Amino acid sequence: MHTSEKFMIGVLIVTWNRRDDLLECLASVKQSGYPRLGIYVVDNASTDGTYEAVAARHPDVNLMRSEENLGFAGGNNLGLSWVLEDEIDAAFLLNDDMIIAEEAVSSLVEKMGDPDVGALSPKVLVYSDPETIWAAGGMVDSRGATSQRHYGELDLGQADEPVEVDYAIGCSMLVKTEVVHRIGFMDSRYYMYYEESDWCRRMRRAGYRILYVPESQTWHKVSMNGHVRNSAPYYFARNRLLYLREGGTPPLTVAWIALSDMMRSAAVHALKGRSEESRLMVRAVADYYRKNFGRFRNDLAAEAPAKAE
Repeated sequence: MHTSEKFMIGVLIVTWNRRDDLLECLASVKQSGYPRLGIYVVDNASTDGTYEAVAARHPDVNLMRSEENLGFAGGNNLGLSWVLEDEIDAAFLLNDDMIIAEEAVSSLVEKMGDPDVGALSPKVLVYSDPETIWAAGGMVDSRGATSQRHYGELDLGQADEPVEVDYAIGCSMLVKTEVVHRIGFMDSRYYMYYEESDWCRRMRRAGYRILYVPESQTWHKVSMNGHVRNSAPYYFARNRLLYLREGGTPPLTVAWIALSDMMRSAAVHALKGRSEESRLMVRAVADYYRKNFGRFRNDLAAEAPAKAE
């Protein structure tokens, strides 16, 4: 056995009402050139027949159904608790709308041998425009704003070098199970957005490195037109403040960022006629200070997907 094939990998997919995308994702995973894979699917209370379709077409897949939509963090935590019961060396977290290259897993596994590496992030390209980069790992600035490296750029080789990053992109990330045993699961208070940034920060504080691996390629079915889905502005604003607080940012600094960044943005949105986004940001800041975390019970928005990226 090649040394890069000694690890057992558990592909973990959390899904919510994306049956056809999930089936295409599973097909790409099964075409992987890596021989030691187990596939785990957590159905986050889908209502479109996802669970039944996977059970019928992929009886070899480990399939679990949650009674409620636990969000990205909760759904993955449920799956990780399951993966950790098996003899799995690393969990490869995938969104249900991802397609992976045949060598995507093996390219990540080749970098797993370094004991200092805790998580690995592949190159993520846009499915509808595969020459465009969606993410080459992620960074976080001192004010808690996250960014995806080389987002929206034409792929001309500028992201072809492996490099340490602040966080692995949640839609496609490989995490060693030893790391999960050591630092614990994602913080479910985030529900979705910022949970992987917080998780990777905890990894780095425990002495692990987060590595971007350009040889591993995946494709994400995302829109590049700036459209914001559902309650995303709410989660981005509230969770950014939570991320800052959990990182030790002084309360007065957090308050200043809430005022100078989020409330100002809310005012700008209102002036531009985007009243719903403005309302969501104001509610996000209020909920942060009320310590209302987890899922946003918003009766004006559709139920949140597993991960609205």
